[in-house]
Amino acid sequence: MLRFSTVLPLLILPFVLAACDTTYVEEQRSTIISFNTDFRMADAAISGSVASVNYDVPDLTRNIVDGGVVLAFFREQDTWTAMPYTYGVESDSLVAVDHTVTLGYAFEQRTLEVFYEASVDLQFLDQLPDRRIKVVLLDAAVALGKNQSVDLSDWEQVKAAYGLSD
Repeated sequence: MLRFSTVLPLLILPFVLAACDTTYVEEQRSTIISFNTDFRMADAAISGSVASVNYDVPDLTRNIVDGGVVLAFFREQDTWTAMPYTYGVESDSLVAVDHTVTLGYAFEQRTLEVFYEASVDLQFLDQLPDRRIKVVLLDAAVALGKNQSVDLSDWEQVKAAYGLSD
């Protein structure tokens, strides 16, 4: 004769196993967010050699800041290029690089800053081009997940690995 103490665990086991559907849990806890924004020089605050715009990004959570990944790309010549991106500007009088300009980004919880930073104070910093920016947020569960072989500096690989669109 079966005792109630022996049968009870067998009755509960199917419910426990049903609650452990890891695919469902991962989908509910994982965050992959992609959005586009415009970095406009007219909106930039200029301080010395830096022109920056701050964006409110509520989806940029503590989980993403502490253990996830924040990627940014800018659009140029019909392609998305990973940031930060630094280029040299040649001198008018010499065939040599006079200074560099970096298009970069920084972030903290709920805030993304996109900026141009020149290696010297530039009088024409406000005349640098506006840029279309794509941002991708991957939380810690995704960042540590199965797609670790993805080149995160290559938009096409990121797009394919995480099911994103242009």
